[in-house]
Amino acid sequence: MDYIKKQIWGPDPKEQMRKINQLLRKNKRELDRSLNQLQPLKKKTEGLIRKAAKEKDYKTAKLCAKELININRQYKKLYTSRTRVESITMSINEQYSMNKLTKSIHSSTSIMRDVNSLIHIGAVSQTMQELSKELTKAGIINEMMDDMVDLDYEEDEELESESQEEVNKIIANLTEEKTSKVSEVPTTQLEAPQMEKEEEEAAEEEEEEDTIAIDEIKQRLKALQS
Repeated sequence: MDYIKKQIWGPDPKEQMRKINQLLRKNKRELDRSLNQLQPLKKKTEGLIRKAAKEKDYKTAKLCAKELININRQYKKLYTSRTRVESITMSINEQYSMNKLTKSIHSSTSIMRDVNSLIHIGAVSQTMQELSKELTKAGIINEMMDDMVDLDYEEDEELESESQEEVNKIIANLTEEKTSKVSEVPTTQLEAPQMEKEEEEAAEEEEEEDTIAIDEIKQRLKALQS
């Protein structure tokens, strides 16, 4: 009977709204999960920066600072995406309450832009594609989403172009050291001072552990971005 009704009258608006809100809640949970996963990465990276700066290993401190910039960027991107999901939820429910569910194509450009931008976010890409299909069925957005240009969407950028000033600022803020002291970081590895063989081996082992830790942070961040 329900199938016959759908064929004659089309989908039930209430049923559509339930499915749409379910997908929106799912997207929000995915974004919250990704945001929570970034917190321990951030703390671990900050700890490595403090440790490296304390040991005057400014090369490692610089590498970690660049990773911290990347983490902060990803956090900001995910947080903005979460705000967009909330905005979409509010707009759609307002339209539904005003009985405009099937007459809102011309007044939903902002929803189309938000959905289009969120499809590019790895954490919610799949569920946002499902949501876009349901919104299209409901008439809230049209089928030309792929042709829209989202001016707010930015591709992930390499951190090679990060200014020395920004890196220095992070290190200085975390270690309470003067920026001028950090700015003297050489481009090559600092020469190890004369020390006993045991101390040399310990230092090399510690440096290797730091390198492994940085690589682990990069891999975990990359997984969150994909």
